[in-house]
Amino acid sequence: MLLNRPVVFLYVILAVSVGYFISALSLGAPISESGLTPSFFPILVGGAAIFFCSILIVQKLRAGPEAIQADAQRNYTHFWVVVAIFFYIVAFKPIGYFISSGVFVFALIVLVSSFEKLLQKAVISAVIVVIAYVMFQELFGVRLPTIWG
Repeated sequence: MLLNRPVVFLYVILAVSVGYFISALSLGAPISESGLTPSFFPILVGGAAIFFCSILIVQKLRAGPEAIQADAQRNYTHFWVVVAIFFYIVAFKPIGYFISSGVFVFALIVLVSSFEKLLQKAVISAVIVVIAYVMFQELFGVRLPTIWG
């Protein structure tokens, strides 16, 4: 079944990922003599999105009709992810990277998993945010907004 709701959603995500990847390629070479350039990360994210979305499409197409019917139950996780992204974008600059990213990552983890072990999920969120901060600050040389300036 090539055109059920979950697979169509994955096709749309794949098309957006391909567009993102093509626009990321126009940023220039990802690696120069002095190391990684600002285009490295967008190219990496675009390539990973295409790869993982392709895997999900193949898995959905290989699944039997019973599995697709079981997945077809309505949930609004996609909608809430879009809402979380919107609020993250709005809050990023005014309240800084750490708070906005911490809340965003925590919200995404809770949205895609159960509403249990919240302390563990909060710790995982904090670790992800700190690792990403160090990666952007030290590896890519990108200064992220913080409350302290």
